[in-house]
Amino acid sequence: MNPEKRFYIKGSKSKRPQSQCAIYVDGTAGEEFREGIDIELSHWVPNRTENQYKAGTSTEICFKYLNANESSSYDLVINNHLDVDGILSTFVLCYPKIALAHRDVLVGASKAGDFWAWAEGHSLKLFQELTLFYRRFDTSLVDLQKAYELCFDFILNLLKSPEAVSPVQDILERQFSLIDRGEIERREISHRLTAYFVPQTLSKGKVKEFLQIPKFNEPLSEEFPFWPQVRNRLDEEKIHLVAVATESGIHYDLWYPGYVWADTQGLWVPPGLILPDSMEAPLQLQWPALSQVIQKLNEIETGVCSWQLFPEINLFRQRNPRKFPVVATTVGQNDEAKESGLSLETVTDIFREIAHLA
Repeated sequence: MNPEKRFYIKGSKSKRPQSQCAIYVDGTAGEEFREGIDIELSHWVPNRTENQYKAGTSTEICFKYLNANESSSYDLVINNHLDVDGILSTFVLCYPKIALAHRDVLVGASKAGDFWAWAEGHSLKLFQELTLFYRRFDTSLVDLQKAYELCFDFILNLLKSPEAVSPVQDILERQFSLIDRGEIERREISHRLTAYFVPQTLSKGKVKEFLQIPKFNEPLSEEFPFWPQVRNRLDEEKIHLVAVATESGIHYDLWYPGYVWADTQGLWVPPGLILPDSMEAPLQLQWPALSQVIQKLNEIETGVCSWQLFPEINLFRQRNPRKFPVVATTVGQNDEAKESGLSLETVTDIFREIAHLA
């Protein structure tokens, strides 16, 4: 099925079509952007997206634009990379009639891709199967323009399918049931700070797996015993203190929300987080109260670890050993993951001191 609007993927070997008004989605337009003529709809940093359209994912932003501009005159949609939100935001503007009929499905899939958000039904199926589909492409052999065409056909066929359940939904449901049954303890420290405690009965023999952090847009699998999507079902716009017990103590990670790397107007932003001027630059973390908490934890620490706070985080160029979006952790002398000697009660009590500030 041919799209209602033309599209072009930068990096393709094909020639860019001429356009009266191009919309750049899910990226940052370059010098070819024509001020007063072209439009940018993106949550990347920086962006030229008008405030009235800003939202979480670029897919959501494109829907807000469509809802506000029924008779828009754009004649070309441009993107420059291959990931779930990039594909879906381009799809929304190329197939607006079909997209509007499946808004919730497409938005849910985009959030699962970019933010590790909880998803189910058709949204989860779309995220999972689209991710696996485009990962098959060797972009040195498959031109980006052709890859997008194939992805669009894939999306159209999936949206027609009455089958809404993905096999990986069972993974998320089983892991969530551990919280539901209390096998993984969930503690609300405040309305913006939640602790999750994995006991040794679950972590034994799987500590490494419990400490893993999924890659950006990583499809679901049995490889991770506790996906961040599971925590985000209840605590999407919150800081997570994730504690994993081992024979040697408890390893602690402090996770910021998975969306903080982007310009996500409408979503809660933790204190002291400063967006950079570009995607390559790190986000700055300047929260004195959190620094004082980490200092206090180091002062009373009884184990062989130290508590480390990272003043900078970056989605793609992370310098800290735990990677995005962990902003604090317990480490050994060589920055390896190391257990604390402090109990969960002691640590949560200290974090409670800043809970009212979060």
